[in-house]
Amino acid sequence: MKPNNKPLTLSIVIPAYNEERHIKKCLDSIKNQTVMPDEVILVDNNCTDKTVELARKFDFVTVVKESKQGIANARNKGFSVASGDILGRIDVDTNLFPNWVEVVKESFNDESISAVTGLGFTTTTPTIKGKHIFASFMTTIWSRMYFWIASAVMRITVLWGANMAIRSSAWQLIEDKVCSDDVEVHEDQDISLVLAGHGLRAKVVNRLHINTDGTEYFYWPKFQEYFYRSFRTISYSKRLGSLKNPAAIRKSWPYSIIVIILCLLPAIAFMISSYLAYILPKLFYGFFKSSK
Repeated sequence: MKPNNKPLTLSIVIPAYNEERHIKKCLDSIKNQTVMPDEVILVDNNCTDKTVELARKFDFVTVVKESKQGIANARNKGFSVASGDILGRIDVDTNLFPNWVEVVKESFNDESISAVTGLGFTTTTPTIKGKHIFASFMTTIWSRMYFWIASAVMRITVLWGANMAIRSSAWQLIEDKVCSDDVEVHEDQDISLVLAGHGLRAKVVNRLHINTDGTEYFYWPKFQEYFYRSFRTISYSKRLGSLKNPAAIRKSWPYSIIVIILCLLPAIAFMISSYLAYILPKLFYGFFKSSK
């Protein structure tokens, strides 16, 4: 707890760019929290649709503008104006479980924790013509695999931008060290590497749950880009020397090797299903079109 035993305050920051489809459901999930956050900031990153208009209908939301495009720039703007001891960070298509704020605040009662992240219930199948197979079946398996594989490859605890929070004091320490180029790095992985390099502890909290669609991860072109960007993030971190600090928090090589071996087959299966869901409809469409 804080030295004067005052309860920790929480600001939730939501970067947004043309998200009118998701914004109401996201903010409803905040409105229905068992404990309300102390502040909710929506960062308007040059929206041209009704995202901001819909957000202003919620009286607990403060809208700020960031004209420099990019999720990292929007995140930085939100964090810079937030007043909370804890800075929550979610996506617009994130729907919080009702106890999300409670779990975040409880997690930071451990003074050794600088950042937390949690699991996401997502769909389990690709979309065919915009429709899911077994759409009602949601699972945390994909978010778990992301944490396992990313942490094994990077040898740190990796945060997920759709469901994370960082102590304000930790952010102030690293904010001038993180990269704001969304093409160069995954902004959440970049934060994770910089935190670890400063000897700051991050934790995956299994009770910290959200719902999110997850469809984009089955879309092969986007999945492929996300995959390559992870390695660009690692390369950027190495050039920067993020983990050269002797106090850096690293996972052991045996842990990394074991996790990679165990997750290798499921990861390959996921990649194949993503590719097939993308390419097969195109092949069938081309075949039937040429046969007419």
